[in-house]
Amino acid sequence: MRKTTVVIAAAVALVAMIAVPIAFAQHARGMHGEAFGGPMFLGHLQHLKQELGLSDQQASDIKAVFQDLRQQNAQYRQSMHSTMQQVAQILLNNPNDVAAAQAVIDEQTNAERTMKINALNAASKALNVLTPDQRTKLSTMVQEHLGRMQK
Repeated sequence: MRKTTVVIAAAVALVAMIAVPIAFAQHARGMHGEAFGGPMFLGHLQHLKQELGLSDQQASDIKAVFQDLRQQNAQYRQSMHSTMQQVAQILLNNPNDVAAAQAVIDEQTNAERTMKINALNAASKALNVLTPDQRTKLSTMVQEHLGRMQK
């Protein structure tokens, strides 16, 4: 049972190690108008390329996976930007129309879930680009990172 827990924790950590830089890159793009694949994402990818010894092909494949993810999630990101404005407007128009406001929030929740599932699938594809040794090294990096974060 303990081994299963460790394996699941490692898998979650690996997804986080791959997906978190991507999420931050997407957030930075939204805040600063940079295209996905801009300086922040490329910095993380270059760091991983160096640390894991990724080939140019592997780095290119990983970049393509997350560019596809960005395109796949574009419609959801766009709809999520206006959610709170829509909720506020609904309630300003009719303070008793909580059901309509809740419906808008439910739509956002569904969009967030879809985006997270898309990110998990992209992380899986990206991890499949790595060799077993590279995944092992990434796992070690994730564990070290989590250890530093807990201190």
